[in-house]
Amino acid sequence: MAQKPLKVLISGAGVAGSSLALMLARHPKLTTKPIVTLIERSPVPRTTGQAIDIRGPGVGVIRKIGLEEKIREKHTTEKGISILGRQGKEIARLDATGETDNQSFATSEYEVLRGELVQVLMDEIQLTKEASSSGNGVYTVYGEMIESLKQDDDGVMVNFANGKVDAQKFDMVIAADGMGSKTRSMIFTDKAYQSTECTASLGWYIGYFSAPRQEFDSDYWRWYHAPGGLCIHVRPHRNKQTVGVYLSVVNSERRRYPEYDEILAQGVEAQKALLRKRFQDIGWKTNHYLDEMDRADDFYMQQTAQVRTPKWTNGRSAIIGDAAHCTMGIGTSLAFMDAYIISGELSKMESNSSEEIAAALERYESVLRGYYEKNSKMPAGFPQLANPQTQTGVAVLHTVMKVMNVLKLDKLMQGAFDQDEKSWKLPEYGW
Repeated sequence: MAQKPLKVLISGAGVAGSSLALMLARHPKLTTKPIVTLIERSPVPRTTGQAIDIRGPGVGVIRKIGLEEKIREKHTTEKGISILGRQGKEIARLDATGETDNQSFATSEYEVLRGELVQVLMDEIQLTKEASSSGNGVYTVYGEMIESLKQDDDGVMVNFANGKVDAQKFDMVIAADGMGSKTRSMIFTDKAYQSTECTASLGWYIGYFSAPRQEFDSDYWRWYHAPGGLCIHVRPHRNKQTVGVYLSVVNSERRRYPEYDEILAQGVEAQKALLRKRFQDIGWKTNHYLDEMDRADDFYMQQTAQVRTPKWTNGRSAIIGDAAHCTMGIGTSLAFMDAYIISGELSKMESNSSEEIAAALERYESVLRGYYEKNSKMPAGFPQLANPQTQTGVAVLHTVMKVMNVLKLDKLMQGAFDQDEKSWKLPEYGW
């Protein structure tokens, strides 16, 4: 690494962006620590969000960087999945194993709330900055986003939208600003990188919020299906004072539904009204949770989709996390792997030249692309088969879940997945 510190801009302070900032600040092989500017368009840190998990090589990353126990301490306490029948009675249960390195199909031992995971990373960034003797570190700015950028041989000139960061040139720009990334189409001008082109809709929309925990709530992730592709998910929180409620609508086809996209654009009140109309009086405790939705101050709704992009790097710039490869099931693990590999490949550089930076980013994609391609394919018929449109379909699904429960098929499925995961090894970068 050159004596001159690498000047890095990261757009997006979610899991991918904050973990990259932390690994750049702490990497043992980066003797000259980079100067990292981490911007986030939200005006304040996002402390809420759904439960997410870390699996496979992602667990290897948090072990190598020394955060395994701190993240495990934030576990939601979820014990597994409980499938509820028409009257709300449990008809099948898929238990977590509770064993290290033997995570269940149902629940990971690294199951944490998104906001709590990001807070762990941001706290570690602050500790690293306080311990820095070089004066370099991570400078986090909320309420800011990239307005434009232009890449040349000397760096990437960036203009900012809200004036909280002055226009300036960076050695490298990383877009970690999520599935709907605005930066992605600035780094890659080809039409293939626009959200409308690289985002494959699953016809799936979910509203998330927290509700006060009641006596009838559980330490299991409970699923209650109803016709019309509806499912209400209720998940425990570590604090035992609240639960996470997810109102899931899966339409009959994997495609974009303009009427739902219009509601998403209209804001929270329109989104809540849509979900109340769809879920009202479908049984079990649903009306209770709808009333809590109306009172919730952390509600948000989004579509669930996949992002697939032809390339992840372009010269001095790259896309990571959901901006590059939004993927169900392994998205959080991929975010950690992105950060680990990029920081590791940058640690091999001898200068901050365009050629060296571009080569390091190309190696990041080369190392990870094969794993991603092998593990990002959606199961045939998912999510529609798991969220039936008719009562008959719900009955068939419940029968399948009962059989899986009795024969312990979830354990067999997880065993096969674990063996596949172990066939791919994280590179060593000196941690």
